[in-house]
Amino acid sequence: MAVSTSLDSQIRLWSLQANSVAKVIDPGPVEAWTAAFSPDGRFIAAGSHSGAINIWNVDTGEKEIRPLETKGKFIMSVAYSPNGSQLVAGSENGAVYMFDVVTGKLIHTIQGHAMAVRSISFSPEGRHWITASDDKRINLYDSHSGNPISTMSAHTSWVLSVSYSPDGRHFASGSSDKRVKIWDADSKQCVHTFDSHTDQVWGVAYNEDGSKLASVSDDCTLNVYQTGV
Repeated sequence: MAVSTSLDSQIRLWSLQANSVAKVIDPGPVEAWTAAFSPDGRFIAAGSHSGAINIWNVDTGEKEIRPLETKGKFIMSVAYSPNGSQLVAGSENGAVYMFDVVTGKLIHTIQGHAMAVRSISFSPEGRHWITASDDKRINLYDSHSGNPISTMSAHTSWVLSVSYSPDGRHFASGSSDKRVKIWDADSKQCVHTFDSHTDQVWGVAYNEDGSKLASVSDDCTLNVYQTGV
């Protein structure tokens, strides 16, 4: 199953086996800018323009009574931790919000970026997460304390997407500078750059074994690269 959001304000659940829409959820205008499945596949977290993160039940299509409230700006990215205990959200103003999923409480508010946080990815074991921002930086955080660990800069424009590899040894980034970069997670250095797109790169994602990386761009192409693992 896959989930998508759209400017038509709808959340769509897709059957990957049937290659078709399995369910449509209508959350209302500007209530679902970005979305992510919980690790158990039972819920969808969707960031809204108001700063709330609404939780939707996949089976019923109904919204849970209690949203996660940031009382902040437009939520542009959300990610669950691998064990589902935490949810992290990135906002238009550069703040990152860390929630306890069980209690619904806001644990930390982190002012790590100067501009919008477009994408968040947890490491596979859940010890860290990374953020991509319009300030051209990728930040690395400790998932227990929420403290920033490192900042990485190599893109020359907005960083629009980040994704950890399944083994956690690398992560990838896509940018409006039209480039896709692969980073070494230990050294925090860029180890390879792909220059095959002719417009900004909005998404990057690894396959299950990390042997391939896909990127999608405003140039209307989806590229697949061998990663060499």
